[in-house]
Amino acid sequence: MNVKKYSKSSAFYFEAKNDFFSENDVHLNRAKEINNAYSTQPKRVNCKLCCAELALKFDFCSHGVDYVFCTACGHLNGIYEDTEDFISNIYIDDDGVTYANNYIDKSFEKRMRDIYLPKAEFLVDNMPGNQFSVLDVGCGAGYFVAACQTYEIDAEGLDVSQSMIDFGNNQILNLNGSRNNLKVASESDFFQAVVETRADIISVIGVIEHLRQPHRLFEAFQKSHAQYLYFSVPMFSLSSALEHALPQIYPRQLSGAHTHLFTEESIRKMYEIMQVEPVAEWRFGTDIQDLFRSLLVMFEKTGASNKLLEMIQSKSSNLTDTLQKVLDEEHFCSEIHGLVKKVTSRA
Repeated sequence: MNVKKYSKSSAFYFEAKNDFFSENDVHLNRAKEINNAYSTQPKRVNCKLCCAELALKFDFCSHGVDYVFCTACGHLNGIYEDTEDFISNIYIDDDGVTYANNYIDKSFEKRMRDIYLPKAEFLVDNMPGNQFSVLDVGCGAGYFVAACQTYEIDAEGLDVSQSMIDFGNNQILNLNGSRNNLKVASESDFFQAVVETRADIISVIGVIEHLRQPHRLFEAFQKSHAQYLYFSVPMFSLSSALEHALPQIYPRQLSGAHTHLFTEESIRKMYEIMQVEPVAEWRFGTDIQDLFRSLLVMFEKTGASNKLLEMIQSKSSNLTDTLQKVLDEEHFCSEIHGLVKKVTSRA
C-alpha cells in the first residue's frame, strides 16, 4: 500500500528564507558563479538516472545552463557532468564552510522542530512497529538526526563537511546530551558505510540530487541490511518554469548544487532501479512562494510603490497554502518525500 500525503504549512519558510527576498542579487550572483563553473565541465552524454543516451537538442536554458529531459525515463539533466572537482569545490573545499553557511542556523532547535520534526513524524507514522534505527547519509548539521532522537529513534549521520559535522555535534550535545552522533566521511566512504550498516533505514534527505554517482547509493542500499530507504528530492515543477522565465530572480530550485531534477516518471524509474516499492509519499512545495517572491523582487526592481508591494505580500500570506495545495495534489510541486521498501524485503 502506498500512503499519499500532500502539503504542509508555509509559515516557517517566509521567516526562514526572508533573505531570498531581501538579498536576491547576492544569491543570484553566487548561483551564476556556480553555474559558470558547472558550464566548464565535460558535456553529459548519458542520463544521470537511467544512463540512456541523451538527445543532442536541449529543452530549455536557465541562468546560463542548458537542460534536457531524458526521452527514456523523463529525468531532467543539466548538460554537463558533475565532476569530482566540481563537487569538491561546492561541498568540501575550505572544510565545507561556504556550503555550510546555507544550512547552519543560529536557532538549531527551532529549525529542527519546524522543518525536520515533521519529516521524522512522517517516518514514524508510516513505518511498521516502533523500534527501528536510522543511518542518515549526507546528514549536514544533523537536524534530521536530532529530530529522530526526539522520537527516541536510534539515529546516526554521515557527511562530507567537517564544518557542519562539528556544528551539529555541538548542537545535539547541547540539545539532548548525545555525543558524536555525526561523523565525517568521504563521498566514497558513504557507500561502504551503507553496505556495512546494521540500521533498518537509510535516510537520504535532500542528498540524491547532490551525489556525483547516485547509482553507487542504489547498489549499496541493495547490498545492505536496511530494508527501507527514506528520501527527499527536488522535482521539476512550476518553480523551475518560473526560473527559466525570470533570469533576474535567484533560482532556488534549479542551479548551483542542483544540476538535475526528478519528474514523476523518473521517480518511478528510480524505484525500478533500486528494486523497491513505495510505502508512503509526501508531496509539497514552495512553488507559490517562489511565484510571489519573483513578483515582489521584480516589482521592487522596476520601482513599484510600497503600497503595491504590501498588497502583494498581504495576498501571498493568505493564498500561498491554498494555491500550493492544488499544485501538490496535481503532482506539480517542487519536492517529494518517499519511504520505500525493498521488493524482496524480509520484513
